[in-house]
Amino acid sequence: IAHTRWATHGKVTVENTHPHHSENGRFFIVHNGIIENYFTLKKDLEKKYKFYSETDTEVVAKLFEELFDGDLHSTLEKVTKKIVGAYAIAVIDKENPDTIIGAKLGSPLIIGVSDDAIFLSSDINALGNVAQEFTTLEDYETVIIKNGKFEVFSFGKEVKKQTEELTEEMGNVSKGKFETFTEKEIFETSQVLRNALNGRIDFENKVITNETLEELNSYNFENIEIIASGSSYFAGMVGKSWFEELADIKTELKVSSEFLYEKFLPNKKTLYIFMSQSGETADVRESVKMVKEKGCLAFGIVNVVGSTIARMCDMGLYTHSGVEVGVASTKNIIAQLAVLITMALSMGIKKNLQISEAKLIIEELGKLDLKIEGLLDRQAHYKNLAKKYSKFTNFFYLGRNLVYGAASEASLKLKELSYIHSESYQTGELKHGPLALVGPNFPCIVINPKNILREKTISNVKEIKARNGIVLGVITAGDTEKDIYDDVIEIPKTHRVLTPFLPLIPLWIFAVEIAKELGRDIDKPQNLAKSVTVE
Repeated sequence: IAHTRWATHGKVTVENTHPHHSENGRFFIVHNGIIENYFTLKKDLEKKYKFYSETDTEVVAKLFEELFDGDLHSTLEKVTKKIVGAYAIAVIDKENPDTIIGAKLGSPLIIGVSDDAIFLSSDINALGNVAQEFTTLEDYETVIIKNGKFEVFSFGKEVKKQTEELTEEMGNVSKGKFETFTEKEIFETSQVLRNALNGRIDFENKVITNETLEELNSYNFENIEIIASGSSYFAGMVGKSWFEELADIKTELKVSSEFLYEKFLPNKKTLYIFMSQSGETADVRESVKMVKEKGCLAFGIVNVVGSTIARMCDMGLYTHSGVEVGVASTKNIIAQLAVLITMALSMGIKKNLQISEAKLIIEELGKLDLKIEGLLDRQAHYKNLAKKYSKFTNFFYLGRNLVYGAASEASLKLKELSYIHSESYQTGELKHGPLALVGPNFPCIVINPKNILREKTISNVKEIKARNGIVLGVITAGDTEKDIYDDVIEIPKTHRVLTPFLPLIPLWIFAVEIAKELGRDIDKPQNLAKSVTVE
């Protein structure tokens, strides 16, 4: 048993590294999650046991020894009744080397099955190259793995589990020709876009063809709330604009960790959309639970098939973006945007969106994959820009209306990958405070495509230049005023509402190349985890 630890209790030290063991050296434990009452338990156990680490997991190991009754499984059930929090636990016993036991609450735990082995994992992607089938433990379930078989129990009663095929997509984690997974995933975005739209839009007839969306429209929702975190939140920011503009539906966007603790006013005429790449994001998962307990409809936009959030939601659409290994999400954001625009178009067509306008958007949506491939072909240009801009330690990312979400997501990517301080603002907010920081050592990345706000944004760019600021403009190809920028990245022309897709591709590569210049670990940025399974 082993665990790649994301530090919550205690620093990154050898002493805090898993597995943790009982004082008698018999039981060894790995644990993903947070034991919320560990301090109280530890104070009590310290009367009898000596602790060597700062972790909450060692408390579980000592508690296991304290409660051991001669039977591994019944002891585990006793332990789980004592601990409060989220956990996926695996335990081995020196005196029973042919047995592994596990328990799950809140944090994911998956059983993988092959012809000659059984595995426990907190992430299905880890099973891709070793297992052919899998099944997922539910909350409060425990498992005994012994003699090439597994048994699952819930509150002492055996539960029969059906295994599912572990598809090739779930286990496809090769870097291919790329240096990093993150680069590979960015270069998969055109195919990912096609995958996310496939079977949902008939491009030949320019119509939405999806039964889930047809059913969703029958509810006639009056409001939408999008609940997400991280990059998914910024995809949701774009989605909010689409739902309001195309479908005339008032939409709110909530950070999942805040939504969970705000006063919740349930409304059955509100559609609650939950977004998560992994389908295991703790705050999102608990938010789904809260909404469902109040009898409201939960709709999931999730990548990982069979994940906790996917199973909890009443309805949903998968993003079909494939395995995403890089901690900083990229290709799944494109897939999320594809799902959101499809939903907005479907709802809009049912309401007031003119069919001719919808068909025009769908036609342009069908061309986006090739436009993305054109942007990917210009990697050398983005690399040259990165060499120039990697010397700076602060950035503003600016955009208005639909592209503000894209600016915010691109800013987050620079922050995650390069560890450079970066903030995003609506361009019109510049003079309300941020302009005080602008100067020759504080460059601004300005997304300014051709639309009704272009001229206003040009005025903002001139304000920056008047203060000796440096501006990298992300502009529509052929813009006649490109000379006002110090440097430019050109994006192809598309329908105005689809513009947010395009700046992301070059700005992600720009962030990757800056991170390379600075020698960063691109796939595994410091202090971050791919799937945030604890609150």
